Amino acid sequence: MVRLCRSVVMLLLVVVGLPGPVVRAQEVPIAGSTFRGNIARTGLQPGPDPAGAPAVRWRFAANGPIVVSPAVVDGVVYAGSWDHYLYALDIATGVERWRFHAGAGFFSSPAVADGLVVAGGNDKLVYAVDAASGRLRWTFATSGPVWSSPAIVDDRVYIGSIDGSLNALDLRTGRAIWQFETGQGIWSSSPAIANGLVYVGTVPSNGASGQLLAIDLATGREVWTFSVPQPIYNSPAVIDGVVYVSSHDGILHALDAATGRERWSTGDSGRYGSSPAVSDGRVYVSSRNGTLDALDAATGTTIWQATVGRELGSSPVVTARTAYVYGWGGVLYAVDLASGAIDWSLPTGAESGSSPVVVGGLVLVGAGRDFGGGGAGFMFAIGGTSS
Repeated sequence: MVRLCRSVVMLLLVVVGLPGPVVRAQEVPIAGSTFRGNIARTGLQPGPDPAGAPAVRWRFAANGPIVVSPAVVDGVVYAGSWDHYLYALDIATGVERWRFHAGAGFFSSPAVADGLVVAGGNDKLVYAVDAASGRLRWTFATSGPVWSSPAIVDDRVYIGSIDGSLNALDLRTGRAIWQFETGQGIWSSSPAIANGLVYVGTVPSNGASGQLLAIDLATGREVWTFSVPQPIYNSPAVIDGVVYVSSHDGILHALDAATGRERWSTGDSGRYGSSPAVSDGRVYVSSRNGTLDALDAATGTTIWQATVGRELGSSPVVTARTAYVYGWGGVLYAVDLASGAIDWSLPTGAESGSSPVVVGGLVLVGAGRDFGGGGAGFMFAIGGTSS
């Protein structure tokens, strides 16, 4: 039973035409207010990096694992836990400002916009909570758990559900604007938005192929579908007209963002198991073989591999000079982007963790212990001794 639960956690961690201007990946502002740094899900973080040797600035304890990436806005850290609470914490001290109780735990990383914190719950609801007070503003009901993380664009919330629906909701009211039925499940794949399209991966329920879908952002109509032999649990990243996504068979694919045509693929059975980060012509992806790999974004050729010795349990993020990734066994790694050398590593004592967020000289990462037994969870803020 423990093994099964850990597998589910790994899936969670590793788990379009607009009115007016078209949203393009390279034009998306970098912010800590949404999963993987921006709505294109490139993993690029605002920074700056911690200066000096790493040190835990504060640790917040919850009554269940925190497997989500936090959102950070105006000095407040927002994150949900398996203990059914969504928390707001002071970024300087880790002191709790408020907590909101939901009907089940949170597997969905929150997004913050216009004074609202939006996240999906394991109770099949999408929640919108007042960012200042923690009071409930609205809910939207789906027919399955909501592990996908929301993307918010122009007062619309885009989010998937395990029931197979991709939903476009009004940010103010939670009213459905459109709903696309994939015919499969949307598990922990979170919508990526660029070029007037929303991209999301699916998980088949009947042994069929997994799919990466491109859906028109304004109308909810399918533009193209790319099929793979295995499910897509991870989130795609979109930049410079290319979509990068890994499937459960360990293959990383690079697709033309407009047509879905494959440009290249790389990996072997079971190798790549994370959402990719993409920056400055390189793709960074965690492997199940205990390495963080840097690949040429144009060809898929390996540039370097950073070996940490055991499986990495989260998806990497990058700043201007450093990649950050959390490994099974409770170690946070900082890797030099130029060389692949491990700059530092820091054990936290927690079993596994979320995809990190880097903002204001801190690395923020959620973690937990004893996932199979529903053990404790933590939010760590890691700074530098010179910061």
